[in-house]
Order: sequence, then structure tokens, then C-alpha cells
Amino acid sequence: MNKIFKSIGKLINKKPVKSLLVTIVLFAILIAGVSNMRMATGNETLVQSSNEVYISNEQMESTFGGDSILILFTDDNEDNLLSLENIQKMWNIEQRFNYEDNIFSFTSPASIVHQMTEKQSVEIKNQLLSISDGLADMGAKISSIGNELNQKELMNPQDIEEMLDGLSESTSAFSKLIIAQDNLSAGLEQLKGGLFEAASGLEEASAQLKGLTNLAGGNQELITKLNAISNNINKSALGIKTMGDKSTGIKEGTENTSAALASISENLDSKTSTMKDGLTGGISPEELKEMAAGFIAMGDNLSGISTGLAVFYEKSSMMIADIPADQTELDSILYDENNELRSLFNDIIIDDYNSLMVVKLQGNLEDTYKDEIVEDLKIALENEEFETISYIISGKPALDSSLRSEMKTNMMMMVGLAVLIMFVVLAIVFKVKWKMLSLGIIMVSVVATLGFMGILSVPITMVSMAVFPILIGLGIDYSIQFHNRFEEEKSVKKTVRQIGKAIAIAVFATVLGFISLYASPVPMIQDFGKMLTIGVIISFVGSMFLLLPILHLREKFSIKKKPTKKAIKRKPVKETVLDKILKFSTKIVIKLSIPILIIVIILAGAGFLVDQEVGVETDIETFMPQDMEALLDIHTIRDAIGSTDQIVIYLKDSNILTEENIGWIQSKTSSLENNYDDKVVGVKSIDTLVSNFAPDENLSTEQYIDIISTLPKEQVDMFINEANSEAVILLNIKHLSTDDLQTFIEDLQSNSNDTEMDIQITGKSAIDVEMVNGLTSGRVKMTIIGLILVFSALLLIYRNFFKALIPIIPVGLIIGMSSGIMYLLGIKFTPITATMGALVLGMGTEMTVMLLERYLEERKSGKEKLEAMIITVTRIGKAIVASGLTTVGGFSVLMISQFVILRDFGLMTVINISLALLSTFIVLPPIIILFDRFLLSKKEKLKLQKNKKRK
Repeated sequence: MNKIFKSIGKLINKKPVKSLLVTIVLFAILIAGVSNMRMATGNETLVQSSNEVYISNEQMESTFGGDSILILFTDDNEDNLLSLENIQKMWNIEQRFNYEDNIFSFTSPASIVHQMTEKQSVEIKNQLLSISDGLADMGAKISSIGNELNQKELMNPQDIEEMLDGLSESTSAFSKLIIAQDNLSAGLEQLKGGLFEAASGLEEASAQLKGLTNLAGGNQELITKLNAISNNINKSALGIKTMGDKSTGIKEGTENTSAALASISENLDSKTSTMKDGLTGGISPEELKEMAAGFIAMGDNLSGISTGLAVFYEKSSMMIADIPADQTELDSILYDENNELRSLFNDIIIDDYNSLMVVKLQGNLEDTYKDEIVEDLKIALENEEFETISYIISGKPALDSSLRSEMKTNMMMMVGLAVLIMFVVLAIVFKVKWKMLSLGIIMVSVVATLGFMGILSVPITMVSMAVFPILIGLGIDYSIQFHNRFEEEKSVKKTVRQIGKAIAIAVFATVLGFISLYASPVPMIQDFGKMLTIGVIISFVGSMFLLLPILHLREKFSIKKKPTKKAIKRKPVKETVLDKILKFSTKIVIKLSIPILIIVIILAGAGFLVDQEVGVETDIETFMPQDMEALLDIHTIRDAIGSTDQIVIYLKDSNILTEENIGWIQSKTSSLENNYDDKVVGVKSIDTLVSNFAPDENLSTEQYIDIISTLPKEQVDMFINEANSEAVILLNIKHLSTDDLQTFIEDLQSNSNDTEMDIQITGKSAIDVEMVNGLTSGRVKMTIIGLILVFSALLLIYRNFFKALIPIIPVGLIIGMSSGIMYLLGIKFTPITATMGALVLGMGTEMTVMLLERYLEERKSGKEKLEAMIITVTRIGKAIVASGLTTVGGFSVLMISQFVILRDFGLMTVINISLALLSTFIVLPPIIILFDRFLLSKKEKLKLQKNKKRK
């Protein structure tokens, strides 16, 4: 390793410009990846993609849709909430997104009204065939009478009587029409389009029948009866015209039509017999032929109407159901005969003042598309200009969208403030020429790290956005160490040869500490580890290949400008106040080494004992800025509807709709509401829909399936797939603590094993529980793995057990004390504070390795233990203090973050890094002195003895 750094020093010394340019080009390529960076807050940041709950949730969302955007409409005056104007505006919003593929479904008062009108319009269209058949039969019968009359040459009252009997028997054709109209009268929906041709035909038939009265001569009875039939046909025409003109009044129209047809049937059946009595006077042959022609014309006309209705049915897809035209018609859809809100609207219309629009997105949707839909919805709502009601847009997609925006703003603020703090610290503590150069180098390195993450498609999460202040504080250590040694040596070759190995070992140990974060089952902690690992390496490369060439060129040009011996002669290092403080404190801690070590070990042991008593907080809402508008909005909606959290019981079977499975779903839906009323706000399943439409409770399996086939497809698709192989039971639950939520899910799982269907408990709340398990099981494991990795690496490098052990002893003690401090301060473990052990290990080891390496250098040069330690602390102490304070400064920025999760983390890291800095000067020197006899090899000891004898 020494040879490698010796070669690097020669390279930079010989070719500083080329080294600098190559590094700049490499960093420019990395920085170009910044444009690919993205913020992530989805499920993929919480649990592994191989997790069973994650897989089941992904499968469920691909069939039944994903997260929902919730829009709460509120009206202080209950008369306006469901006004026609507001319902129409809600419907306009839904229509704007007709062709948005990323939306799974819309549910609102407007959409349910439309679904009801659409369902009834389908029924009306189907009844057209019955009307067509009835008119065809009636037309054929009347035409037949006319043809028979036309064949008679002489007026025979008996023949006319038989014909009238035949006309009376045609009432069977009218019965079809009456049944069809009675079915239609049940519909309250609007049907646009035209039935005017049919109505016009019936009006013409009525007029022709009335014209036959002219042939009745003086037979007043016959005239009266024909007029009655004509009037009733005309009523039927008016009823059909009502259907076409104002289909929301279809009930009235169909009832009129049914009554008119019933009247026609009654007249033809009961009154034609009395007409026979009036024929005794006889009818002339000319009058008979004219009457026959009238019957034939009327029959043909009715047959034409039948054909027209059949064509109308074929083209009925051109007719589209719509929102009612007036408030009365709308109210007839919203409320039943008792003026009670229909049960179909219970989940959407919360009370007299609040209603809900639920925009369910397609499952497994990328954050970019979610953000676009949220923004488009905001624009659509603004464009409608609601005047009498207000609205709030919320739900997880809206909250996440706002969160990602807040993360960007917060991150930029933290980075800017971190730079300012670094500037102040360097100005006060780091007394060298061009002291701010290190800050510039680390900023370039941080941006390059960000770009490399973009190239690797590693997203920024609520945890990893803390990386940049950390890297600024941590990465600047390497630049400070190189810069400090360069000012001491005034030579790139000597600087890299003397300190390159030490810094490389420190970087390696730090990287191994961060690599332990990969052991976490929580993806956003893994990403945090990746960004820290790569950031540290890039910072190290930048410190060598950007900083050192610039410093070398500075000295080179400075010497050319003043080529005097005085200029090139190294000035003696002036002892500063900090140097004096460090020298004095080192003598004290060496003298009191045993009491200091005992106290520190006791404190660390107490911390390890209470580690398991420190709570775990994973409620993501508690991590966010508590005054964030989107968070306040979701709390408002939760207060209004009782829940914004959901658990899904995901069912799979070859056929969900068997008698056994339907019975299980029914009983489970009911038992969940009754047995968990303290946790469950509402339960929805396919049975909920069926119950809303079922005429009675005791349905056969066939009736149950038939009702499902008649339900609006948009609603059915939310609970059962088209192949009937997958279904869901949705549980809207209260906002529970992590422990309560986990217990509830375990109960659900154990109580759902009484069916042959494949049952999986999934959903966003279940994923949150999996994250909790990942944190509690992964936190200790990460720390242990980190300790083993760092120790093994140092053992491999040093090939000395004590050299490998000494740097990690102070760090291990700090990890214990950290748990004790968290317990005393009441700070809980979160996804980011759970990384504390690995972070302290990585960052603390860097300081201890640097001090140990310099001590070994001084000892090998012939210094005695105490002298070597004092020289080490005073020479390297300035750099360690500067780097430690800049690291603390970087972390302190987190304490003023708007994100609670970062504030707690910032506080603990400031405490831990401060402890690490103190332990480097208080705990480490006594330990090194204590184990000094094990640090030098026999050859090194013999060499020292020879050097002493020579002196």
C-alpha cells in the first residue's frame, strides 16, 4: 500500500495539470447524472421487493388499483352540497379524465348518479324490443281485419261482428306492450336520444282510427268507441314522446303509456261487443271498403313503428346517459320514497355538510405520474370555480407529492446552511493558506456523488436526503487532513507518502461501517448506505486528485515568482493556542487513564443495557414537517370520514363466486365490523354492493351472481376481477400505533384460515408493519456486522490484533453511550436513527485510525510513548479538531430541518460525533499507551533500540 501512494504522489508531483484535468473530466461526467435524480416516498423505499407483503400488495394493486386521491367537499349550508350545479361540476371533473390511463376509477356522488342513470338506460333500451314486438303483433292483427273486410262484397253484419271479435282478441298483443311499459316505469334515469318517430307514428295511427268514424254513418255508438280507441292510442304516443323529450321524467311517461295501452285493450275487449249491437242499420259497400282501407293503413303504420323501434334499439348505443336536467329529478335519484339518502351513497356522502370524491389510481404507479395527476386535479377543480362549497385535496398520493417537494426545498436549505457553517468553522479553526479550498473540493465531490446516484438510479428518500450535509461534514475531513499535512511538508510526494495510507485505511474502515447498512431489510436505509459509501470514496478521490494538484501548482508558481532560498525554506511550525490545549489535555488523560477508562466503560455498559428499552417510531406522518399543509389536510379528511388507513384482505381462488366462498365473504364482512369496532371504521366487499341492490337478504347463489352481473362495472371492478379469480375485502381502519397495528394484522391472519381460498393480508398499513420489523431486527445486526467488517479489515491490513482492535474500542463505547442518551432524551429509533451505530462506527473509526497511524509514525521514528503521543495529538490534533467540528457543523444543520425525523437524527449525530471527537483525545490515547508494547513488531523494536544506542 505504501508503494501505491508513493507512486500516486510522484504522479501528481510530476504531472499536476494532467492529473487535475483528467479528474475534472471524470467528475464532470458524474455531475451530468444529476438530472436523473428523483425523490422517492413509495412502498419500494420501505420494504424489499422480495418481501411477501410487498409482492402480494403489488399483485393486488395490479388488479384492483393503487393509492387513492381524496377530495373532500364541504358546505356550511346543507342545501348546496348536493345541488344540481355542484353535482354537474363534479361530473365535469370526472369527464376531463376520461382518457387518463393512470386512473383506475372515480367514485363520487356524481359518478354514482351517472352509474344509476346508465344502468336504467340499458334496461330501457332492452324494453324497446318488447314494445317493437307488441306493436308488430297489433299491426298484423289490425291489417288482417282490414284485409278481410276488403274481401267482402256485400255488407253482412254477422261478418262485421266476427271481425270485431278478432279485433277484440288482439289484446294479447297489447299485453306485451303493457308489460314492457310497466317494466320501464321502474326506471328513474334520463335517456337522451329520440323516440319521436315512434310517437309520431302512433299519433298518425290515432288520427287514422278517428277518421274511420266518418264511415260509421249514423251509428253513434260505433263512433264513440272508435274515438275512445283513437284517444287512448294518442295518449300512448304522448307517453313515448315524453320518453324521448325528457327521459328523467320517464316514469311518468311510461305510466301514461301503460295506462293508455291498458285502456285500448279494455276498449277492444269489452266494448267491441256493444258495437255489434249498433250494426243493425247496416253499412254500405263503399263505406265498408273505406273502413277496411283505414284498418289496413293503421296496421301498416303500426308495423312500420315496430320496425323503427327495432332499428332504434340497434342504434341505441348512440344514446348516452347523463346527469339529470333539474334538481327534482336529481333528488329522485339521491333519495328514496321516504326522503332518505339511498344506501348506495353512504360511503361517499358523509353527512349533510361533507361529501367525498375518491380518485383511485392504477396500481404500482410511478411517483412522476402520481404528481402529474395531483396537479391536473388541482387545475380541474380550480377551473370549475365552485361557489357554494369548498374542497380539500389529500390522500397518500397528494401527501407524497407535497412531501417530495418539501424534501427538495429542505435539502437545498440544509446544504446551503452546511456550507455556511463549514466556512465559519474553517475560518476560525483551520489556520492554513487557502483554507476554503477544502470546502470547494467537497462541494464538487458532493454534487458528483449526487450525479452518480442519478446514473445508478438510486433515489433520494426521507433518510438519504440527510446524506449531503453528512458528506459535507465527513468528506471535508480528507481534504483537511491532506491540506494540513501538505502545509507541514510543502511536498505532494511526502504528503501522499506519509498520510495517504493512513487516510486510505480510515476511508476503508468508514466505507465498511457504511456497507453494514446494506444488511438492513429497509430499502431506504440501504440506499442511504450506498450514497454514503460512494460519497466517501468520491470525496477521498477529490481530496487527492483535485486538492493536491492545485496546492502543488500554487507552491510551484509561488516559487517561480520568488526563487529565493528564503522562499523555499520551510518555516518552523508555530505552536497555536489549540496546540497548547491539546498538549496539556493529553498529559492529563494519560495520567488519569485508568479512572477515565472505567467511567467510560460503565457509561457504555449502562447504555447497552437500556438499548432495548428505546422505542421504535415508524409512523411516517410523524417524520414530516408537522405544519405541512398536505399533512394538515389529511388529518382534516381523517377527522371527517374516520379513516385514511386501509388493510386489504386479498383473496384468490379458481372461482370466488361459489356458494361456499360467497358465504365466507358475507360472514367475514359482518364479523369484522362487529368484532373489531374499536379499530375498524368500515368494511367493504362485493357483498356490500350486492346488499345495496338486493331485493331481499335471502338470495340464492344464482340470484347473487345475477345481481353482480347487473351492477355498474366500475364498482364491481373494485372488489372482484372479471375472471372471478381474485377479490378483496377492504378494511378502513383507525390510525393505530405500530404495536396495535401489528397485533391486529396477526389476528386477522389467524382468523382468516377457515376457508379454502388463498388469503393474504396486505395494503399500505401492512407494509408499514413490515418496515417496523425490518428496523427492529436489522438495527443491531447492522452494528454487529459493521464492527466485524471494520475489525477484520484492519486486522488484514495491520496483521496485528491490537492495532485492529484499538481504533474500534472507543467507537464501540460511544455506540453504547448513544443508546443511553437516546433513552434519557426520550428519542425513538426511526429508519434513520437506526443507522446510528453504523454511522458512528464509520465516522469515529476515521478519527481513531488517523491518530493511531500518526502515533505509529512517531514511535517508529524513535520517540518515546508519551513524547510520541504528545507530538501526535498536537500535530494531527488541529486537523482532527477541524474535521470533527466541520462534521459536527454538517450534522447540526439537520437539527433545524423541518423534518422531525432529521431533527432527532441531527441531534443524536451531533452528540455522537462530539463524543467521537472527545474520545479520540480522551479515551484513545490511554488505550494506545496501555497496549503500546503490542503495537510494534520485533524488527521495529530492535531498530528503535539500535537508534537509541547510536544517539
